[in-house]
Amino acid sequence: MVLPDSPAESEYSALVESFRAALGAQVIVRQGRTATEYVYELGPTIDCAVSLCDDDELVRSLVDAANGVPVVVYGETEVSDVEEVVHPTNGIESFTRRVASVVEDDLRESELVDGNKKLTALSVHASAITGCESVSEVCEETLAAAIEALAFTFCTVALVEDDQIVPRASTLPPEDQNSCHVSEGIAGRTYRTRETQVVGDITADADALFSATRKSTVSVPLGPYGIIQVVSDSRRGFDEHDAEFLEILAGYTTEALARLDRESALRAERDRLHAFFDNLPVPAVYVEEETPDGRVRCEVNRAYEQTFQRGPNRSNPSVEAAFPNETERRLFADYLWSGDAVAAEVDRETVGGDRQTLELTIVPVPSSGPTGSAYGVYNSDRPRLSARHELS
Repeated sequence: MVLPDSPAESEYSALVESFRAALGAQVIVRQGRTATEYVYELGPTIDCAVSLCDDDELVRSLVDAANGVPVVVYGETEVSDVEEVVHPTNGIESFTRRVASVVEDDLRESELVDGNKKLTALSVHASAITGCESVSEVCEETLAAAIEALAFTFCTVALVEDDQIVPRASTLPPEDQNSCHVSEGIAGRTYRTRETQVVGDITADADALFSATRKSTVSVPLGPYGIIQVVSDSRRGFDEHDAEFLEILAGYTTEALARLDRESALRAERDRLHAFFDNLPVPAVYVEEETPDGRVRCEVNRAYEQTFQRGPNRSNPSVEAAFPNETERRLFADYLWSGDAVAAEVDRETVGGDRQTLELTIVPVPSSGPTGSAYGVYNSDRPRLSARHELS
């Protein structure tokens, strides 16, 4: 609150106290030019500059010093950049209501600006999280996002391992980085219920396992994988907005962990199929094509090498060019990415120089990434071929 330079503060004390009581907020009183210096230096911490002086020169300097902080004048002024002007004839109650309204609008706008900044910063980290190639990278990148984008000081990313919730990345000191059973603590409650926990007073929570210095927390589930938790040394250190931002971050992290799970399962399935592929008693080929360049990798099993005069060109840049037979080229090109198995007859030259009619079955392998792959199995079973001819 800005008072004129010359009068003693006592002349305005009743008005100041009435204003302070009605507004219910901290009111700092300064006089004249010292007020503009104060506002200039501490502007980001001020919600509103209130002037009980309507000297236009002082008001103008106050507006310039405020640098975007709203200025409300109680009196009269010709300065056009002030937020509100309330004439004394309207009374201190009207003045207080206007200041409260200005402060509320400014806080709402500040929250919106802050939220947009956080979302923008979070989007950068989201790209990094979704591109991580290991669980450890996901945890570290999630922690970086919580600290850098969301400005949380104390944060832990913990994953479930054998019914234990184990910290994998944390800014907490070692004594606070403790594992717990999924049935214990606020972390366990978060994991079991799959619901966000906002705890304003940890000391009053029966499940709390934190040290005495931790007073409040937000705990968010990472689906079936674990939890992300932030803590504060102050009671009621977090609000619903903090929880919402943490839930957005947790969504990116959960999806990244799910993707790594899917890829791990697919790799295991491919390894199992490859072991079976190598030992098949009939000729078989494995074909893999990567986008966007379309380069092809081909592998054949022992039975294939023992049976055919020619194999696929393993270094060729396309499926169409890899195989010696037009039917094979067409089948692999058409069904490598389709997800559906297909069978057709092909004529191939054997090691002995004879030509043989075989049934080629293409079996695509599911993929979660930019790679299409399939197994091709060649069968010379005469009854099967005869049955195909009869059906056709």
